[in-house]
Amino acid sequence: MLGTFPCLEFRLVLRRDAGHYVITIVSPSVAIVALSWSSFFVPVNLPTAKLSTAFLTTISGLVMDVLSRSALAPDLNGVSYGTAIDIWMTSCLLFVISALVIQTIIVSYASTLQQV
Repeated sequence: MLGTFPCLEFRLVLRRDAGHYVITIVSPSVAIVALSWSSFFVPVNLPTAKLSTAFLTTISGLVMDVLSRSALAPDLNGVSYGTAIDIWMTSCLLFVISALVIQTIIVSYASTLQQV
């Protein structure tokens, strides 16, 4: 049976302005990760500078993670599921912590070489 059938069409267009999240969350977290990985360019014979940079960026990453969950994105506070901001901040925090771990390994290895 061919013929014409009535059709009801409904279109829903949703838009989101991501500028607020880019300025308050993404840009500072990218800067923290870049700063933590820039400590690899500090000479090995300066272990205090390497470890303090790695440690302070780890603390900054943790603070940024807490702020992104509470103060910077208050509309997402209290949801029971993971959001894109949670995934972003967790991955940034993993990069920063891995830089700290790698820096600690490099510094401890370099110090054992200097003792020999």
